[in-house]
Amino acid sequence: MKQSIQKLWFADGRIWILTSDDQERALPLEVFPALFYATDAERNAFYLWDENRSIRWDGLDEDIHISNFFEEETVDYDNEVNRLLSRFPYLDMKAFADYIGIHWTLLARLKFGVVKASESILKKIRDGIIAIGKEMSAAVL
Repeated sequence: MKQSIQKLWFADGRIWILTSDDQERALPLEVFPALFYATDAERNAFYLWDENRSIRWDGLDEDIHISNFFEEETVDYDNEVNRLLSRFPYLDMKAFADYIGIHWTLLARLKFGVVKASESILKKIRDGIIAIGKEMSAAVL
């Protein structure tokens, strides 16, 4: 890929780039959970590298290559993972992902419907919620 990134900005819940051949490309922030949950200051603390073909956020440990902007990425909140996790808004996504043994950004991408959950991942999520419920029920005050 010979194109490079000339400009990057955030608007309307999306990350936008202007390429060296004057194309504007955008992706929903949900595709990159670290950016979705980041503050404006964290999002704007990036630099371009790899001859302006890659973007790096040291504070978020996030890298995006220009090629990502040419892939079809959609968001679909109408999915089983979102329905399960939305029932427990007080459940910390990062801690829960760690509890069930997956990376938090994968769990977020599953919740946002960017990635479709396999049956084994759905089972992990369901089993994790049940286990936490049992632990809470067994707690002695």
